[in-house]
Amino acid sequence: MRNILLVFGLCAGALSAQEFSLLDRPVPAPKLWRTSITALTVANVMDVHSSWGKHELNSTLAGPSGNFGKEGALIKLGFQGGLIGFEYLITRGHPSRKLYRALTVINFGVSATIGGVAVHNYSVPRPPR
Repeated sequence: MRNILLVFGLCAGALSAQEFSLLDRPVPAPKLWRTSITALTVANVMDVHSSWGKHELNSTLAGPSGNFGKEGALIKLGFQGGLIGFEYLITRGHPSRKLYRALTVINFGVSATIGGVAVHNYSVPRPPR
């Protein structure tokens, strides 16, 4: 299951990758917003991978044994999908640069926070089996 989630995250990042050139004009807001969605997805996949099988402090994400597993991963995936869908519906109805910029800043901020949690989770040892 972990490998499937890891492959899913890598594929999502690869599919939304863009060419980058310093000689091009500034990146329009929708492209940067899509990049922030990719960063958020990668951060969540890293968090799931780093938490898998370890004791989960969040009771909503903890399985019956108190460890993070498929139940928690599915809940995180559901929240991620809901957030992306909500942002898409908002931007589809009112596509303005200010809105894209605000959502981009929020997404990058949350990505940094979740990425920091994932880095911390990698330092926590797995419980003995």
